[in-house]
Amino acid sequence: MSLARWHAWDLLVGVMSGSTLAYLLAVLIGLLLPSWPFNGFFTSLALVSLALQWPAWEIADPDRAASLRRGLQVGAAVVLGLWLFYCLA
Repeated sequence: MSLARWHAWDLLVGVMSGSTLAYLLAVLIGLLLPSWPFNGFFTSLALVSLALQWPAWEIADPDRAASLRRGLQVGAAVVLGLWLFYCLA
């Protein structure tokens, strides 16, 4: 898929969804760590944010869904990379 076919709005929605999902995954994994700073406020905001982003995923046609998936991958990779940097640094 070329860059010209990507829909910028769908790509950004995918990045937001991916980063939110990765954050929630990091919270779940972090609960296993003894010194993880759990923040209930940000976690609940992440759940609300994900719920607000869900309609964009349901109405996407196949062409737009490709942009959403690419954004999801980028957003998740960035947050998981930051989380790994936090754990290893």
